[in-house]
Parts: sequence; structure tokens; C-alpha cells
Amino acid sequence: MSPLALLSQGSAQNHPYRSIPVPSDAPFELKPSPEKGWGAFAIRRIERGAMILREKPLFVIRKPHEEIMEEDVWTAFQQLAPSEKQQFLYLRYNGSRPFTHMSEAFAENSFAILNSTRPQATDRPIHGLFLLHSRFNHSCIPNSKVPTTDGEVISSFATRGIAAGEEITICYGDDFECRTTHDRHRELRFVCDCKACLTGTPFQQLSDMRRTLIRGLEYLKRGVDLNGQRQGSASPIVVDSKLKKAAEDFSIPLSARLIYGLLTMFLLEEEGLLDDFMIKRLNPSILQVAAWFETESNARIASLAITQETWLERLCMAFRLYGREDVADHAIAAGLRMIWERSESKSSRPKSKDSRLELKNSKLELMVRVE
Repeated sequence: MSPLALLSQGSAQNHPYRSIPVPSDAPFELKPSPEKGWGAFAIRRIERGAMILREKPLFVIRKPHEEIMEEDVWTAFQQLAPSEKQQFLYLRYNGSRPFTHMSEAFAENSFAILNSTRPQATDRPIHGLFLLHSRFNHSCIPNSKVPTTDGEVISSFATRGIAAGEEITICYGDDFECRTTHDRHRELRFVCDCKACLTGTPFQQLSDMRRTLIRGLEYLKRGVDLNGQRQGSASPIVVDSKLKKAAEDFSIPLSARLIYGLLTMFLLEEEGLLDDFMIKRLNPSILQVAAWFETESNARIASLAITQETWLERLCMAFRLYGREDVADHAIAAGLRMIWERSESKSSRPKSKDSRLELKNSKLELMVRVE
């Protein structure tokens, strides 16, 4: 072994991250990750759906991320026990040098926490510092996820089987399934080297196409882009002006809505992103759309489509509805427009990214996610 390798090995053995307490039953260890500083690596096979880690924050700060200042972190730090203060001081920038400012350490090692499973406009943002989850490196096709939870404790789960020795990764962006490689890197402020980011490879090219298409499908279903706004004519994600107008007017027919939903699921599956949490979040709206059909022949095809075994088979069956109108189309469009108008009229009320607006009447039960 070369002197440089011996020095590197010695540095890793004496690294402060070796002193961060890891639960004895945790299925991972902390160690250097090539080109990424340090990371978490599985020490045994982790099955899909298994909990990887449940972690309480070292401390929390109840402010929007952009308003958290050095004195806020210092105040929280001063309230820690001596052993907890030492744990905070273990933190390193990219696993190497100490941070020069406490606020920088907090920004790089914190997670946003929801006040509840149904956030209110009056809720104050909460950010917590998590020593272990912050060691999980990013991938645009991660093998684990930290789902939205209620309370200050966060948990991570395997979204697919993770082999012993494999690095455990999460995705740092909450809408990266709709963003191209360039967009993701611009938001991350570093270059990811996962399979979806290896520029020029067939998978990366297909990945960008799939994610762009998913973004367009989401626009067609919701009438707004990722930021909750309608796109202008300069660089629209939907280039067909008539189709774009129909989406923004919520006039997309039920047949198309069902096809768009199933096509989204198929593309996510092909991209390696369709985990159990994604299915739990997206599938209810697909089932709801299928239940809205009132024309008997359409309802029969929709019912048959959602009972198929695979997403591809469901999509192929749903394509039999392509171009068909339904008796319920007008009522559904009117209901969705009413929801949109009500949400827009509440301009004085801050909109939470995960807020939901409900409308119920004798024929409709609509749930629209405002992204």
C-alpha cells in the first residue's frame, strides 16, 4: 500500500464521523465515499420497505430556512448538553474541513420538518439538524427515501433491495422526477454522478426524455407547473397551445386524465423511481379518475384497466379510451375550475407546498394537490 493510501486510511480511521453514535441495530456504517466525502453503507442486505433509520434531531429551529442566522444556531447550540455540543462539532464540510460558521453547518445538515400531516397556513416552518441522515448522499435514482412524517422524528426506508456494501442514498430534491439533468445539477449546486446523470449515455438521454414528459403530463393533469404557476408562452412545457389552454381550463377529458396518470406511473417505473411511497401518493387519484366515468362503456374499460397486473398493461388497456368523451367530463371540469378559483381567491392566505383543497357536492369528491 502506498504512503498516500496509508495516510488516507489513517485519516479515515481517526475521522470525527467515527465518533458519531450509530444505533447498534442500524443496518449501515459510516465510511468514506469516493468523490462524496463520507456516506452510509449497508452492512447487510436491506429489503424493500424496511426501515433504515429513525432519528430525532439534535435540535430544531422554528424559522424559514432563508431566515436562519448565525445567532439562531448559536442559541440552539448553547442549550445542548456537552456531549451533544461535541456531536455538532464533529460536522465537516463534505466530510473534510470544519465549518467556519455554525449556520453553514446547520444548512448542510438539516431537514425541513412538517408540523403535521395536514399543514396549516399558520404553521411555522421547522428545520432540524440530523447527524446521521445528513450523511446519506444524494442520487437522482435513490435506493431509500425519507417520507413526510408527523412530528420532529424522521425515518428512512429502503425503496428497493439494498445489497450489503452498497451505499444508501436519498434524493435531495422533492420534484426531481420532473427535472432534467441540467435542471437538477443547477438546483443541487454540485454534479451528481448517478446513472441518470452520466451525460451522453443512452440511459441518461432516455432519463431526460422521461422526466420532461412526466413534467408535461403533470401540467396537463393539474394545469400548473412545478411551482404552482401557469407557464407563459416563452418556454412552455406543453408546446401545443390548444392542449395547454385545455389543461389550464381543466377541460382535459376523463379519458385523457386516466391515460396521463397511468403513463406517468409507467415512466416513473422505467426510471426506477416508482417506490411504494410514490404509488401510495399517486395511485388514489388514478383510482378516483377511473371511478368518475359515467358513460357505461367508458366505465367498463376504466374498471378493466385498473385491474390489470402491471402498469404497462393498465396503460395499454386505458388507451382504448383515447379520444372518447364521457358524460361526466363537463361536471368534472366545472368542479376543478371551482376549486382553482377558490384557491386563487385566497391570495391573502400563504399557500403551503403540500396544501390540499377539497370540494364536495352531490356528484363530486375532488382532491387537488397544489404543488
